[in-house]
Amino acid sequence: MPKSGTAISIRYGSRRLSLAIPDGVSVETVGRRASENSNELSVLQRALAAPLGAPLLSDFLHGAKSALVVVNDATRSTPNARILPYLLPVLRDVPSWSVIVASGLHRAPTNDEKRSLFGGLLSEIEARLLIHDGYDESQLDTVGTGDLAVQINRHLLAADRIILINSIEPHFFAGYTGGRKSILPGLAGRDTVERSHAGAVSEKAAALRVEGNPVREFIRTRTQFVDPTRIWSIQVVLDREDRMAALFAGDVDRTFAAGCEAAHQSYTVEIEQPYDLVLAVLHPPLDLSLYQAMKGWELPAPGVRDGGFLIFSAPCWEGVGAKFYARLIDEYPDVTKWQALESKPYTLGLHKLVRTARAKRRFRLMAVTGMPVEQVRRFGYEAFDTHEAALSAALAQLGRPCRMLVVEDSALTTIVRQNRRILAPSGGAEGVNV
Repeated sequence: MPKSGTAISIRYGSRRLSLAIPDGVSVETVGRRASENSNELSVLQRALAAPLGAPLLSDFLHGAKSALVVVNDATRSTPNARILPYLLPVLRDVPSWSVIVASGLHRAPTNDEKRSLFGGLLSEIEARLLIHDGYDESQLDTVGTGDLAVQINRHLLAADRIILINSIEPHFFAGYTGGRKSILPGLAGRDTVERSHAGAVSEKAAALRVEGNPVREFIRTRTQFVDPTRIWSIQVVLDREDRMAALFAGDVDRTFAAGCEAAHQSYTVEIEQPYDLVLAVLHPPLDLSLYQAMKGWELPAPGVRDGGFLIFSAPCWEGVGAKFYARLIDEYPDVTKWQALESKPYTLGLHKLVRTARAKRRFRLMAVTGMPVEQVRRFGYEAFDTHEAALSAALAQLGRPCRMLVVEDSALTTIVRQNRRILAPSGGAEGVNV
């Protein structure tokens, strides 16, 4: 039930904060769903025993001389350490196998992040562990010709068999994470990543949308160089406690389609009417930088009415997070001209400016971070040091009564309005009315 004149508790980094809500403000809080599956081990074992459109893993690896396991970096909560123990007994029969972190253009994982990614398995895996660096030309080879040519990590090209371990979540411009995204941009070179992101300036590049999404279409068409019989895919959907709510193994496209349907059920929250004010609360690990934090206000943005306010909350302990993002701000310091950048030749990160300008045409966009407010304002946000100051500034404009929606884990929790149609991935439903 909506609450008014009370206090709410929100997450901020590793702790929780209490935020007083003035009288006249009704508040509802939403977030990711809890799983109906209490035994995630059974979820995993059932999927491994009945792969979709593919042989059992042991049969898939039979006769292979080499295998490459592709995992996410620390910006995803993919439970590698809970999945890998069930793959290792079969992997150990392959003469040469390794694990690669599909970092794309992200920084390499820290030692603490490696321990988080692999848990107690790190001691065995570390000697076989590879870290992709899309800026390192020595790691890359070019495949394909003309417009279909891409730069890809040479270890992927050399492996007899490829195992993708990924989590599927809504993504603000790629529709969903997961699937072939492990390969591109995960294991791609800088120029290829830039080309893959160019479609993100389009309004068709949207959360929950796969069909007709130019970013997903780029990923699909530019990863066809990999024989699908060389790929064995594990796609997992997590609940609000990061437990495995659903898992699909087998063919890369069938597991992705099934995972998108499960992710839609797990991560979306349907509303009847938009709110005057949305407080978007990012959770780790997507709260580490301003670059990543954009995910935390795009997904709940459908929850705010035209002319309303959206406040996002993220400590951003690593600051801006991407040097090219900061360089773009230096090149284009005038926020009022960002929308016009949509027609310019794309450079990496330009979609951030275009999408921020597009959002600011519809609602006021505020930020509460641990960064200096003057620095955050350069990125197009009305910045505040505290949640109380941001809330007070918004309410001074909105007045009372005011309807407020708090979205926990807002880089994953996706707000949808009733009777909006989302195009599903191939292999799933033709469309989902939301």
